[in-house]
Amino acid sequence: MLSLLIVDDEPTIVDTLAFTIDWEKLEIMTVYKAYTAKEALSILSEHAVDIVIADINMPRMTGIELVAQIYKQYRHVKSVLLSGYAEFAYAKQAINYSVSDYLLKPLSDDDLIAVIRKLVQQIKEEWQEVVSRRRVVHTLKESLPVLKDKLLNELLMNRVKEEDLLHLLELYDLPFQLEDEICVMVIRMEESLPEFNDRDFFLLEYAVINIAVEMLGDSYDLWSCKDANDCLVLVARKKSVRNEDGIGEEPKKFDSLAMQLQRNIGLYLKRVVSIIVSKWGRFPGDINMLYSHMTEQIRSRLANESGCFLSSELSEEVFVQQPLHRMYETPTLHHLLENRRWDEYRDKLETVIQDMKQARSLSSEHVQEAYTLVAGSFYYYAHKHNRLLSDLVGGTSVLGRVVHSVQQLSEWAHYMLEKIQYSDQAEKRSSKDKLTLKIREYIDRNLSTASLQTIADAVYLHPVYLSRLYKDKTGEGVSEYIHKQRMVKAAEMLKDDSLKIYAISEQLGFKNAAYFSKVFREEFGMTPNEFREQL
Repeated sequence: MLSLLIVDDEPTIVDTLAFTIDWEKLEIMTVYKAYTAKEALSILSEHAVDIVIADINMPRMTGIELVAQIYKQYRHVKSVLLSGYAEFAYAKQAINYSVSDYLLKPLSDDDLIAVIRKLVQQIKEEWQEVVSRRRVVHTLKESLPVLKDKLLNELLMNRVKEEDLLHLLELYDLPFQLEDEICVMVIRMEESLPEFNDRDFFLLEYAVINIAVEMLGDSYDLWSCKDANDCLVLVARKKSVRNEDGIGEEPKKFDSLAMQLQRNIGLYLKRVVSIIVSKWGRFPGDINMLYSHMTEQIRSRLANESGCFLSSELSEEVFVQQPLHRMYETPTLHHLLENRRWDEYRDKLETVIQDMKQARSLSSEHVQEAYTLVAGSFYYYAHKHNRLLSDLVGGTSVLGRVVHSVQQLSEWAHYMLEKIQYSDQAEKRSSKDKLTLKIREYIDRNLSTASLQTIADAVYLHPVYLSRLYKDKTGEGVSEYIHKQRMVKAAEMLKDDSLKIYAISEQLGFKNAAYFSKVFREEFGMTPNEFREQL
C-alpha cells in the first residue's frame, strides 16, 4: 500500500480530497495533509510518501518551488500540480521537475482518481523493475558468496531437491555436475583467540580458503562453506580426467595436498588446524553421507586432540548413520517451535519418525531419546511464552504418557503439536479482539483527531499492518469506522439545539462547517439544519 500527501493553502480543498475519495480502493493506505509547502516538506522528511498533490498558487513557497525541492531531495516521489491558471508556462516549468501531471481547478474527482490510478500503476511497475532480472542478476553477483555458502550447507544436510540443485548450480556458476567424483575436506580451527573479534576470524577463514585455492585450484574445482559447527568445509572435484594417474592414485594425491595445506596454514598464518579428508564419492548423492561420516569421526576421534590429520585411508570402518541424527541438525525442534514454523516442525518430526522406522537396529533407548527431545521442545515453547504446557494441551494426564514404540511416539507428538498450535491460534484470535477493542476505544476518546497514523502510534503498530489487521477482523477499514462514528456522533449532537453547527463541526475534527455539511449530506441525504428541523 502507498501513501499520499495533499498540499493546499485552502483547508476545505485538502479536507475534501482527504475524506471524500476512497483512497484505499486506489491502494493508498495513508493520506497526509499539509496547508503550507513548509509543512509538506516537514512531513516528507518524517514519513515515506509516494505521491504529492500540491496547489501551485500558495503563499511564501509556491507549488513549483515545492516540487523543485521534492525533485532535488526525493526523486522517487510522484508530483501532481493543481492550479486555477491554465497557463502553459506553469506546465512547462513543472516538466523541468519531472511533475507527473498537471490538473486545473475546479477539480473533478474522476479526473484526480484517473491520475492517481495511473501513478499507482506506474509506481508498481517501477518496483517491478527493481526486482526484474537485470537488478536480480546484479544483486546476485554481490550475494554469490553467501548464496553458495548457504546452498552447500543445505547439501551437507541433504535438504536440496535434485531439480532445484541443477538450476542453482547454473545460476551460481558452479562447475559441479551430477555424478562428478568428489571429495569432502573439513578444516577445524583449534586455538581459541579471545583477542580476535568476529572480523578477524572472518579474515582468517578467508585467508585459509585462499591458500586452499592457491594449492588445489589448478587440479580441482573447490566449493566452500562454514558449517553449523564453525568448521570450514570444502568440496573438491577433479577438473579433468588425467590418464597418467594410476588406479587409486587420486585419493593419495589429494591427501598429500591436504597435508601440505595444513602445513602451510601453520607456516603462513601461524594457526593450528585439524583436517579430515573423506573418501571419494559421487555428487550430489554421496555428499551428505561423506560429511556425516566425517563429523562423526571428528566427534569420536578428535574430541581431545588438536592439529590432527585424518585421511580417507585411515577411516575404513563402516559408518552407521544414527537413527536420530536429523533431530540434532539445524534448525532444531526448539527453534522451529519457538518461531511457530508448524509445518516445518511436522515435516522434521515425520522425517525422524521415518528414519527410526527404517533403522536396522533401533533400541527402546532411541525411542526414549526421541521422546525426551520432542517433549523438551514442547516444554521449552510453553515456558518461553510464560505458559504451562498442561494449560496448552488441556491437562496433565497426557504429559506423563508412556511411549514404548515409534508409532506411539508419532501419535503422541502429533497430538501434542495440534493442541499447542490450536492454543496459539486461539490466543491470537483473543489478541486481535483486544486490539480491535483498543482501537475503537481510542477512536471514541479522540474522535476529532483520530486517524490511521495517530491510532498506529498509540498502539505501537505500523499503519499498513494495523489497517490490514483491523479490516481482516471487522470487514471495514479504519477510516470507514472513524467516518461512521463521526456521523453517528454528529447526529446525536444535533439533537441538542444549544450546540451551533460550526461548534459541532470543530468538535468532530472538521476544518469548517461548510465541509461538515457536505459530508453530512452525503451520509444522511440532508444538511445538518434539515436533519435538526425534522427532529
